[in-house]
Amino acid sequence: MRPIRVVVSDRNDITRKGVEGIITDAGEPYQVVMVFARLRDAETYLREQAVDVLIVDDQTHAPSEIVRLVARSQEQHPGLGMIVMSQRRDGEYIQQVMRCGNASFLLKNGDLQEQLLKALQLISSQYPFLSPDALRLIGSRPVGPLNHRDRDVLRLMAAELQAKEIGSRLGISVKTVYRTRDKLKKLLGVRNNESLVDAARKQGLLERKE
Repeated sequence: MRPIRVVVSDRNDITRKGVEGIITDAGEPYQVVMVFARLRDAETYLREQAVDVLIVDDQTHAPSEIVRLVARSQEQHPGLGMIVMSQRRDGEYIQQVMRCGNASFLLKNGDLQEQLLKALQLISSQYPFLSPDALRLIGSRPVGPLNHRDRDVLRLMAAELQAKEIGSRLGISVKTVYRTRDKLKKLLGVRNNESLVDAARKQGLLERKE
């Protein structure tokens, strides 16, 4: 049987090695050919080498980045299957990922090992997989009409970036950052930026602090 070549991209050393170990222990036909801390390095590798499955942890990436990655990978590498591992409990985001290409989505809770191997088995045969918790979130709606810019601003606010830094990072004006913050505060019913980040975490729009 032909090996199923797998690439793993995850900035976290522990989870990256953990995922690699799960796949390596599973044995044939799965073969981890490369692991990367940086997603752009993984994308460069994909342009140069034949790969069957790309596994990405989205913890340090904005939802919009992951959606664009899935769509771009589908266009540039039609046979590539993707598995997105996430802690984001956002049905809209999950649906967008699934619509963009040959992708599976796993929420990082429960038996991740079993779910990862099941996703790997299905996606390598061109069948997407949703972990049970992710499946339950399909059709759920985030608080208010949040778009990817709203979520990116929230994420950078949680990282304690100032408005000017957020604007520079996202390529938008400071005024747009202010307008987005005001919109978010109104939707979440809070009056200041500190309460906004806390409320977003409680609503599952941001990962909770450990």
